[in-house]
Amino acid sequence: MLTIKYKPVLLALGLMATPLSWANEATAKQQGEISAEIGLVSKYIYRGAEENDKLAIQGGIEYVHPSGWNVGYWGSTLNYQPKNDRQHGFEHDFYVGYGRELNQDWSYTTQLLTYIYQGGGTLYSEDGDEKRRSTGLELLNTLNYQDLSLGLAVMLSDVNYANAGDVYLSAAYSYPLPQDFAINTSLGYAIYNKNRDDALVTTLKNEQFTEARLGLSKDFADSGVSVAVDYIWGGRDRYQQRLDEYAVFGINYSF
Repeated sequence: MLTIKYKPVLLALGLMATPLSWANEATAKQQGEISAEIGLVSKYIYRGAEENDKLAIQGGIEYVHPSGWNVGYWGSTLNYQPKNDRQHGFEHDFYVGYGRELNQDWSYTTQLLTYIYQGGGTLYSEDGDEKRRSTGLELLNTLNYQDLSLGLAVMLSDVNYANAGDVYLSAAYSYPLPQDFAINTSLGYAIYNKNRDDALVTTLKNEQFTEARLGLSKDFADSGVSVAVDYIWGGRDRYQQRLDEYAVFGINYSF
């Protein structure tokens, strides 16, 4: 089923981002196998924030071992580069993790994820006294019960967009409908670690609702094709800037 991303970690047709459904599908595989996805999304929205306001190409590949270990890659085009403000960039996400089915209803995954922004490098404050890299490391944990997924992500490194110790909580629920349709909903909430603030990252509020999503998706039998549409209500970021509302459309092919 197509989801519009929460970010690597679910082939993000920007809609419940989570890159390659790795939160739900990785634990469901009983045999070692390689799977891949490629898709287009009208906008790439991650945790309420705009990563690309134009058509984005996204894709990923994943290997899951019978023991539950998995490794994968996910990428997306961006409308910026962190270091030089160019209008075109690319995000590369690599991850390794472990997931298991506990029984017919319950499963979980734990993944270590690195975000690499092409051309990102090191960014400096205006006075040059502070510097941070754009490459980040995050630990993502997901607990699934039937069609409900609960996520807890912890940032492990100081980067130009986050502090080590930042926590992101998410909840997503998919309700199946006839004819391979599904209603998809999700919520996101951030808890920021302001103790590591500096000239590049400043936290104005410790906790903040970031986004809510409501969408409809459709799978096309055994073709591997899915389409989805999500409406996203944005909250605020750590700087207390209001996040916009978006309608996001996506198409995805899994093989």
